[in-house]
Amino acid sequence: MTPFSVIIPVYNGAKNVDACLKALINQDYPKDKYEIIVVNDGSTDNTAEIVSRYPVRLINLNTNQGRIVARNVGAEAAKYETLVFNDIRVIPERQLLSKVSKLKYQPLLPNVDDYDGSKWGFKRFFYLLRCKIYAPYYPLSATLKEIQITAENFDHTPKGTTNLVCDRSLWLKCQPQVVSKSTSDDTLILRKMVEYHPLLKTTAVSVKYHQRISPIDVILHTFQRGPLFGDYYLHPGGRYYPIYLISWLFVSFVVLGLIVDPSLALISGMGFLFLIFIGVILYFTQNLRDIFVLATCLPVVAGAFGSGILKWQIIQMAKALAARVKSFKSKK
Repeated sequence: MTPFSVIIPVYNGAKNVDACLKALINQDYPKDKYEIIVVNDGSTDNTAEIVSRYPVRLINLNTNQGRIVARNVGAEAAKYETLVFNDIRVIPERQLLSKVSKLKYQPLLPNVDDYDGSKWGFKRFFYLLRCKIYAPYYPLSATLKEIQITAENFDHTPKGTTNLVCDRSLWLKCQPQVVSKSTSDDTLILRKMVEYHPLLKTTAVSVKYHQRISPIDVILHTFQRGPLFGDYYLHPGGRYYPIYLISWLFVSFVVLGLIVDPSLALISGMGFLFLIFIGVILYFTQNLRDIFVLATCLPVVAGAFGSGILKWQIIQMAKALAARVKSFKSKK
């Protein structure tokens, strides 16, 4: 039987710790064949206190350094070579480790059950987005039980490190050159992995993801995802780079129009945005009820996500300016 080191990075996850740890501790797998390592990434709530009640290894980081750092600390401390990364919002099935051991394939992505059939709210909204963005690879079902994620289909398949099984040497070999909170570490790591081995995403193993549903949680999380998205996708050659350029072109025309004829520019700009808004709703909707779901959730998510991307853009401009200043000073 394969021995596993289960690594859980967590920051202010007090609300989800109990459910996650109970599911992992109660695995139908020999207790001497796996360990659970919780890396507390500088939490300011009572996460560490709750974790200390369980028979797991707790590693406390003094400051919040980001998920990638927490995962690497856990990987370095792991007793076994086969690592299972499990986010605090992820509840694995009881047979997770036994099924993974029988499959004998790495790197492995269990199927993530992230939709409970909700007809309204953010759960439905994000489900609709994934259905279109990752078609035909989402959702996995009885007719599509697994997919091999390769370099060719990487940008078009659903993936993530909410739960990932891989060898420690492969994990460490695939680390991004720059490690920071604004680095899209999960996407960069998985992209590097498929250069060595295809990622297997399968319904043979599954985990349940507790999705954020309150507006505040969704706004904060989506805003944080903006810079990570920009870090990977909004560079020349990236899947969404053309849309990014068109967006800036639109902004440039609006700014120029505001200088020449403010009233006309404002009316034209708002009208164009409204047409895009309607087009997006019609593109993602599956039934009439979805029109309301998209109309109410899209402005919230788009505003938060766009603000996150703008933050990333400002950071990039600041870095470029700092580099030019440094270069100028070195030439003097």
